[in-house]
Amino acid sequence: MSIQIQVARCTQCKGYTSAAPLEQKYNNHPDIIDHYFYHGEPAFTLDLKTFEKFRNLENTEIEIVELYEHEKNDHQHCKCVKKPVQKALSAKKEVFSMPKNPFAAEKSEMDNEIYFKDLYYTYNNFHGVSSSQQYGNSGRKFR
Repeated sequence: MSIQIQVARCTQCKGYTSAAPLEQKYNNHPDIIDHYFYHGEPAFTLDLKTFEKFRNLENTEIEIVELYEHEKNDHQHCKCVKKPVQKALSAKKEVFSMPKNPFAAEKSEMDNEIYFKDLYYTYNNFHGVSSSQQYGNSGRKFR
């Protein structure tokens, strides 16, 4: 019975960074357990999540080999410094330009005018200056 394992091999030095059984059903096989105790983590792992970390390193390719073939060259560990591969995010951004509303600025200016006129008249009323004397022809009286 042949047991296949997946090996994360470096493309630069041809050493390997990690290996794991191809199928989870072989995790309890005596040869796999023996190999696991011989190498230990992370060179040989039974956890696929740990193996995935090594799968995503730069200059790494995954090979599927027989366990007995791997045991012949299992001393060739990779010593290269590796970084995680940066996945290119291809998110499209759409920029929408909002049409300028000329009425919004006028409304804001009108609100400000009314506010400051009211403030001015209130100030004059508070200090005893009559608005009719100040603006004689307006005919408005603010109380």
